[in-house]
Amino acid sequence: MTMEDTKNCDNKPNSQFTWQQVSEHNHPDSAWVIYNRKVYDVTKWIDKHPGGKEMLVLHAGRDITDTLQSYHPFSDLPLKVIAKYEIGTLTGESEFPEFAKDTGFYQECREQVGEYFRKRKLDPKDGFPGLWRMCLVFVVATLSYFVMNGCVGSMNYSLPPMILAGIVFGVCQALPLLHVMHDSSHAAYTKNHRMWGLVGRFTLDWFAGANLSSWLHQHVVGHHIYTNVAGVDPDLPVNFESDMRRIVERQVLRPIYAWQHIYLPPLYGLLSIKSRLQDFTDTFMRQAKGSIRVNPLSTKSWTLLAFSKCFWLTYRILIPIYYLNVPLGFFWTTFAITELVTGWYLAFNFQVSHVSTVCEYTCGKENLTPNLAGEWAVLQVKSSMDYAHGSWFTTFMTGALNYQITHHLFPCVSQYHYPDIAPIIMDICKKYDIKYTVLPSFWDAFTAHLKHLRTMGVSGRSVSVHMG
Repeated sequence: MTMEDTKNCDNKPNSQFTWQQVSEHNHPDSAWVIYNRKVYDVTKWIDKHPGGKEMLVLHAGRDITDTLQSYHPFSDLPLKVIAKYEIGTLTGESEFPEFAKDTGFYQECREQVGEYFRKRKLDPKDGFPGLWRMCLVFVVATLSYFVMNGCVGSMNYSLPPMILAGIVFGVCQALPLLHVMHDSSHAAYTKNHRMWGLVGRFTLDWFAGANLSSWLHQHVVGHHIYTNVAGVDPDLPVNFESDMRRIVERQVLRPIYAWQHIYLPPLYGLLSIKSRLQDFTDTFMRQAKGSIRVNPLSTKSWTLLAFSKCFWLTYRILIPIYYLNVPLGFFWTTFAITELVTGWYLAFNFQVSHVSTVCEYTCGKENLTPNLAGEWAVLQVKSSMDYAHGSWFTTFMTGALNYQITHHLFPCVSQYHYPDIAPIIMDICKKYDIKYTVLPSFWDAFTAHLKHLRTMGVSGRSVSVHMG
């Protein structure tokens, strides 16, 4: 069926569409989605969506089968809502791997975790803990900003305290992203979709100088659905011939990879700078995040990108140099240290949870067969791992990413509930004989990450998986 045929058809449920045809309806004026190989025209629902317009437009033109359930885990109402917008079925292959249907594992997780919240009359999206914690972080960030720019007492332009303050600011630049920004991007920070946009963009676009639209395409659309699926997950190498990292067996083994466990960790410090640049080069210019298509970006999005980048450059670079008159040598030293600290802090937190000897990987459709191993929820458990359960300090410093499995199964639940609902999921995993991996500490997680890099750098054999 050609696109002209599509336009002329009656859009009845018996019509058939390819994923390429559906992908063209990826904007507010025409938004189609795929759910369980059925096609829905949800254009009229966009302005009525309780979760706001942005989330629907973000997923327009895509397969939302696993996204819909993971973002509405405690209600079947969304399925009833979209049913009336059905216009046809998907014919042929989907754009990306299709997972096997749930055999009961995820349904039981949804029921028991939902019952936990109902019995205790708790709001799964309660973001109040994040509010006051991040207020404290921003107070520390403000103080460290003035110190690292030589504006406090007799410390004027004394390099040691400026460097120390730069390190603190680097951590404070990362923490709000791991806490309230991360929750906001997953619709988990309060039930108010306007608050998600406000908090997410304030912390990521304006404070950290990156871009929320870019993050949503890479993290929410790509990584969270196709976790550790090589060739699809934007967090894994997409170029199997020449990427600087070798993470999966599918990649060509090159001599330089023998040293990747040595050269990659220092380079992780460039993550914050790299992300800000790729907002331009990948998201807005190339309109792709790895294998993930970036839906058309509005004039408002372009304007926000320009103004937020200018704001960040002004308060981080221009004011210290031209208004506070910080000596250039001192400024660029503290600036570089600050950005490296932010990059390392974020990269290590992200990498250890999925790139590890205790995580599994899927290389394309051949491993996604209709059985338990092919279920989306099971993949989330096997491709992720936890560490330092019970440590409030680690949980705070990582934004609860040490409960990664729980987060991937229930991304729409605020991270401040993870320590309480993780045991529920662990018990269900035991029932279904699914390994839920928990390492004792961040150090154990970090060493498992380095071990994976080293093994993949020198071996053509599969990395051994040690489930603990």
